[in-house]
Amino acid sequence: MNIRLLIIILLISTVSFAQEETTKIDSINDNTNLFIEKYHQQLNINFEVSNERTNYSVPYEDGVAEVKSNLNLRYAFVFGYRFISVRVGIRPPVSDEEKINKGKSKIFRLRVKLLFDRWSHHLLYNRQEGYYLSNSDEFSISSENDDFHIQFPGLTTNVFQGTSVYKFNKNYSLRAIENQTEIQLQSVGTFMPGIDYKYYNLSGADEVKMSEDETIKRETYSEINGFSFAVNAAYHYTFVFHKYWFANAYASPGVGIDLYKSKTYTPENIINDSDNAFFFAFKTGISGGYNGEKIFAGAGYNYVYVSEKFQGNNIQVQPSKDKFHIYVGYRFRAPKQLRAPVDYIEKKVPLLKEDTGEN
Repeated sequence: MNIRLLIIILLISTVSFAQEETTKIDSINDNTNLFIEKYHQQLNINFEVSNERTNYSVPYEDGVAEVKSNLNLRYAFVFGYRFISVRVGIRPPVSDEEKINKGKSKIFRLRVKLLFDRWSHHLLYNRQEGYYLSNSDEFSISSENDDFHIQFPGLTTNVFQGTSVYKFNKNYSLRAIENQTEIQLQSVGTFMPGIDYKYYNLSGADEVKMSEDETIKRETYSEINGFSFAVNAAYHYTFVFHKYWFANAYASPGVGIDLYKSKTYTPENIINDSDNAFFFAFKTGISGGYNGEKIFAGAGYNYVYVSEKFQGNNIQVQPSKDKFHIYVGYRFRAPKQLRAPVDYIEKKVPLLKEDTGEN
């Protein structure tokens, strides 16, 4: 927690300094070409490694179970071309011993970014089945295996979420950070307000695996589905060193509301409940790397804090989390098979067509 607090303090200091520097730069020159070098005709492919995985808090016995999916580091290929970026994940290998001790997790995830001159949209669909209790030692376990974790083999989550942001400073390149179809040439920052929205459902918490050979049915358990909406006010700043080397930092406080319905199953009856909860959220992150004409690589760290806490038989579905990622990629001229359909889409939807630059 001390490391996270230090990062937040550094980011706040960075934002204060960045605001002053941005004002100076904007007053000197308003020519976007001096700040952004475009590579919209290039196809970017990069390989990414991250520790991103989903976790939730679920009421269990007389306590709270911290459930996680049984996944190690996440691998993915990311394809970026013009206004679109698609991330295709690769299922990480899990040993037979881990499958026994933490269960099997099935996952499908699709992430798409739509990045335009001013507006940017991030869309994600994530489905996961199979979780284990990371804090199993706080509950009674039937297994004599010290490494065995209590498991929810049927626990399934479906989440569709999105983020839409508006960039005020045209000299700031979000594409240089998000899909590397541009290069930021000079240090600059921007105010970037936006909205977050999420639809989710969670079910299958009725079955619990207590040991390698024992699976029981719970008499009392909950299912939940809901929709959350939040507004945030972010500030992003990119430092450029020697043209191709960069460092980026951002801070994004926000407030939101979660509207949810829960269904609690008991031996006597089924209890339906609808409620809402207001929450405060804070997102922050730092990243850096090299963004050259052909080769690019970097690393980043992101942290999300959400104040929302569910009580009683409810489930916490807006958990705070942190993640890191590293990536390396290469850009080359897009093949005709890709350029033709994108050209057709831009022709049919003029709003998508933008200046593709000369590179």
